[in-house]
Amino acid sequence: MITRLLTRTRTVVAAALLGVATVVPAARATESPTVLVACAGTVAATYAPGLTYSPRSTAISSHAVAGCPVSVGSTLTSATFGGSSTGTLSCLAGSASGTLTFHWDHGKSSTASITSIASLRPNGNMVTVSTGTITAGKFTGAAVVTEVTLLASSVSACLTPKGLTSASGPTTVTVTRLVKTSRES
Repeated sequence: MITRLLTRTRTVVAAALLGVATVVPAARATESPTVLVACAGTVAATYAPGLTYSPRSTAISSHAVAGCPVSVGSTLTSATFGGSSTGTLSCLAGSASGTLTFHWDHGKSSTASITSIASLRPNGNMVTVSTGTITAGKFTGAAVVTEVTLLASSVSACLTPKGLTSASGPTTVTVTRLVKTSRES
């Protein structure tokens, strides 16, 4: 009688353990982007030679001032940043690559290597999105994305022989880092 009870108990425990093993999902490590800092402000850019409707090799220089209302793990509240890049651009589209240097309000800096894609939107605004990696300084290894909108009022200069030599508009900056997390599958 006791042997039969022990055998039944072992069978029930084994079945219960097997059932739990198939019901409880396994945890998997994944990486998800975490925003470290997010900023918004204004940017001024210069183009040499000026942008026209014909693509050509162009040097770009920019300077921006931004407030940073989102800052995880630090007390950053603002930044200035600027840089230079070169690429084949027109007033309609193009791409460029270069560097951006960020000067954070707490005295530290970051340097990022970026690639930019520009395109004209249906409303006439030129939007440039730059993506890259911070290669030195604060947030080294983190990803950075900037978006610049050059307002349609500036684009009329594209029709002149000199082209569009400078423009300004709103900008945003987001710095993210991949963070390992566990999740149920």
